[in-house]
Amino acid sequence: MTPGLRVLLRIRITEGHEAEFEELWRGHAETVRGFSDNHGQQLLRSPGESGSYTVLTDWTDEPSFRAFEQSPEQRAYLRKLWAIRAGGEMQLLEVVHVLSPAAAAEA
Repeated sequence: MTPGLRVLLRIRITEGHEAEFEELWRGHAETVRGFSDNHGQQLLRSPGESGSYTVLTDWTDEPSFRAFEQSPEQRAYLRKLWAIRAGGEMQLLEVVHVLSPAAAAEA
């Protein structure tokens, strides 16, 4: 199934807590994988900007994402994250078109 919602989350982590955040995110990502309406996630780091991250997650739709946000698992993760978070912002984006990569050309 093609996801209908992509969530873009920019997070700034307090200096010195980057490794702690990455470990926290990896552990929570395994939990998120267990939600049937989650269609993948990525953690991206901005080169040259210490503590600046982007998280992308794909969901079936906004109601399924909102239900996840209210889950006990997400609330427990956020309590830990807020202790090391310096700021951030979230955008919900509707997926309009998905284009797969072209097949590799034969040499």
